[in-house]
Amino acid sequence: MKKAVSTSAIVGLVLAGAALFGALAGIGRAENLGVTLFLGFIAVIIAFQVAPALMLFGVLLKEVFRPSAKEKAEVRVPTGDGK
Repeated sequence: MKKAVSTSAIVGLVLAGAALFGALAGIGRAENLGVTLFLGFIAVIIAFQVAPALMLFGVLLKEVFRPSAKEKAEVRVPTGDGK
């Protein structure tokens, strides 16, 4: 459920950005419908690529900052006998 909400939010933000860009550039007129549709299509492609990219980036960060097996083996647990 959270994934669907976040994906919908990303798609909405990208489409809103594309619409804003279109309004600023003056391409929202009827004679340039092809350009508007093309920019919308590109925005949808980018939106659908953002979620997998963020997941891969998260896994990358998790693996980079994970302690190695050697570091785990060197960790000593105090036994309470003073050694």
